[in-house]
Amino acid sequence: MTQTSIGLFPVSVSDRQAKGRQKMHGLALYITHIWEAAASTDTVLCREHGLEVDSERIALEIAPALAAIRTLDLEVIRGSLGGSAARRYLDLQKDDPQGQVVLGMVLARNADIHLPATLDLHVDRVVGEGEGFRVMPTWLPYDELPAVVRANRRTQSSRNGTSENSHNAYRDVVGGHLVIETFLDAFAFFLRCDPALARRRAGTEDLAYFPLPAYTIHDYERLHPDQPNRADLGAEVRRLTEDVPPSGSGREILHRLVADGAVVYCGYTVESFGLRRAFTEAAPQIMRDLRAGYPYSAVSADGTHQTVVANENGRLTAEGIALEDYSFPQPRRHPLPETWLTWWELTLKDPFWYRKQRLSGVSRSL
Repeated sequence: MTQTSIGLFPVSVSDRQAKGRQKMHGLALYITHIWEAAASTDTVLCREHGLEVDSERIALEIAPALAAIRTLDLEVIRGSLGGSAARRYLDLQKDDPQGQVVLGMVLARNADIHLPATLDLHVDRVVGEGEGFRVMPTWLPYDELPAVVRANRRTQSSRNGTSENSHNAYRDVVGGHLVIETFLDAFAFFLRCDPALARRRAGTEDLAYFPLPAYTIHDYERLHPDQPNRADLGAEVRRLTEDVPPSGSGREILHRLVADGAVVYCGYTVESFGLRRAFTEAAPQIMRDLRAGYPYSAVSADGTHQTVVANENGRLTAEGIALEDYSFPQPRRHPLPETWLTWWELTLKDPFWYRKQRLSGVSRSL
């Protein structure tokens, strides 16, 4: 992918420029190591204990990448700037999402180098890959970091701790985010500062080492620093998904639940050949679907179906009864209310799962 020759903060000092090129080369290489380590762990499915996730090798590959980021930030970019340019760089870093990632990673790097604590990774997503598994680690949320890491703060009496800005940045844009994406964000930030630091494929302007190999792509995987991260793309996916009526000929609402004060309706989308696929949807979205001409029906306790409409007050009704008061069947077998609630929480968390539910569905057997 073509890059401009002049960045936001080009490095003009020859020694620092040479170091910057070396560290950018290293960072790109370390990112590929992290990516490959996530696809070649010793994670196994144990009959007695379930999935036993191994992320140690990933953590080992992360350490040199953190060091390269710190050097690029402190010695290469900051070290080559002075006066107003240095202030503009620091201001950008505090306000720019990718710059904040670089700032937040200082906390992880300091913990790895200076503190007697292990920064464990969180893994709640694992994708099957042949006979093995690929894990998708995230950074621990800030509140779950070891106490010694959270207490390591720079003060007026001690300049050796981590700055408050780095603590805040980790909390806001690093903790809870995919590890690989934060490193791609950091690389992209330095690329914007000085595109000349990055290594290119011979005879082209394409970045060396990117895109990353496509290992079991299941919905969206960021493989290049120029691509949007999963969270940003996910927000757009959710917006577009909400604007399009669901697939199928209609939806049957069988149950109602309340989650964090929101009324949620559960049932099945009627697909072709009589196939029914589970859905969970909030009342406002059902209203949007109805206004777009998509049909919903409410299934009563005796099994009859009534058309769902929006009355003159903008409330959902079926046979003249407000949907929040409608007598739905009581779930007596799978899926039970706790299962519906789990599916609903997943639609809130994962816009790609939500898109699948609305546009291609979640099978009833799940």
